Amino acid sequence: MTLASAGSSVAPRRALPQLPVTVAAVFAMLLLTALFQLPDPMIRHDDYPALLADPSLFYSKTLTEGRWVNYLWHLRGFVTPAWLNFLTYQLLWAVYLGCLVHNAFGREAEIWQRVMVALIAGLGLPWVLISLWFNTLIPGLAIVALYAWLATRLSERACRWLMLVFVPVSLMAYTTYPFLILGLSLTRAGVARSARDLAGLLALFIASFALGMLAIYALNYAVHGVFGVPMAEWRNPSPARDLASALENSKLAWQFLVSLAQKGAYNNTVLALLQWGLLACAVWAVLRQDKWRAIYLLSGAFLGLALICLQVIRSGIDMPVRSGGFLWIFGAMFIGLFVLTLRDSGRPRLSRNLLFAVTAVHVIFGGLTHRVLSEWHRVSRAMAAELAEGQGPVYVTGTYLSLEAARKSDLQKHHSVAFRLHHLTGRETVMCESRPEDCAQLPEELRAGLQGRTGFEVRQIDGGSVLMLSPEALRQDKLEAARQLRQAD
Repeated sequence: MTLASAGSSVAPRRALPQLPVTVAAVFAMLLLTALFQLPDPMIRHDDYPALLADPSLFYSKTLTEGRWVNYLWHLRGFVTPAWLNFLTYQLLWAVYLGCLVHNAFGREAEIWQRVMVALIAGLGLPWVLISLWFNTLIPGLAIVALYAWLATRLSERACRWLMLVFVPVSLMAYTTYPFLILGLSLTRAGVARSARDLAGLLALFIASFALGMLAIYALNYAVHGVFGVPMAEWRNPSPARDLASALENSKLAWQFLVSLAQKGAYNNTVLALLQWGLLACAVWAVLRQDKWRAIYLLSGAFLGLALICLQVIRSGIDMPVRSGGFLWIFGAMFIGLFVLTLRDSGRPRLSRNLLFAVTAVHVIFGGLTHRVLSEWHRVSRAMAAELAEGQGPVYVTGTYLSLEAARKSDLQKHHSVAFRLHHLTGRETVMCESRPEDCAQLPEELRAGLQGRTGFEVRQIDGGSVLMLSPEALRQDKLEAARQLRQAD
């Protein structure tokens, strides 16, 4: 046998399937970025009901937010550790991002380029912030991830008709998840694009979204006797009743857009200027290269912003920055297409360096944000270690707003402290600043909290423990500050 014939008898090495490799790489990078969160992920106060599988603590959100899918998740009857839920959330997010870039670029981009675009899309500040509700959002993100996987297997026509199912269901998990579903169709490569096709796609999406709203209204009427979604008081609603109030609420919509532009760049002015400048260049380049591809992406971004602003103008609520995360999906697609244009025009080095730089910025700033947000959990573990010596209720005197860790982790309510300490110690936690009558029996020196210094101190008493904090707040309560700012305007 000759050497040539021997070599020909060896089966060629099979290439690794691109989609699983892309998803795995994105998942690994997401975990690397959230490294400080992995052993003990930060949990928002209103995410504890999902962690503890306690539907009674979440039930009110079915009325005020229409989160019926999430409510079903609270009925599951078993509890899994927070670290496992966090890994599950990140895996589902990686599946969506991997499928998104797999469909959006086809054979135009190599795997490493797809992974980088996925990281730019998935590590925008809004997505890092919303990930702190990972326990609650697992079912909704699972629905979105399933649709994304189906989009890699089914025709575009079939996926569009599936919107009639997936958009309403995802809407009952998180308000802006439907835009992630829309994004899969608007970014898909290898499809014929035209004004008629775009109009049909957007009309189908709007009909699906309306169907979802109708389902929420119907469920609220059947269960709560209210046909609608009344806004919770903490959102500071001021519904528009006439033209003058609608114009007044339009200022809130403008404030949301400005906040999104500033805080969306990790609250860094220089980074914001560079980010939006690069995006403008990318949009212009893609418009010149493939007009309809750019128009499809822009239509998704503008439709999402229009619906959010309409909601703000109609209800007069404070809209958080995390609601605009879908914009990073479309923005990342523009940047990905831009660097491919640079590559194809004979500037591969510039293309590669630009993509590396933008991805590195998102990974670094995302990692730093995760690190800062986890500060409260580090401090609370130290508190729990000292409280382990006692038994009975834990009385917390002073204010949680005196803690530097509370400022860094952006704790929103005193419930954050109560839930966390109860979760770590298993003991009832009494926040004296909100329940002073339950702390009346404590000695005056303990009720007064730490005087002249910050931090915390634990005192053991008969039948319980006292966690003393300073009564001097470092900042205002977030919700109260927002309410006062609204009144000042």
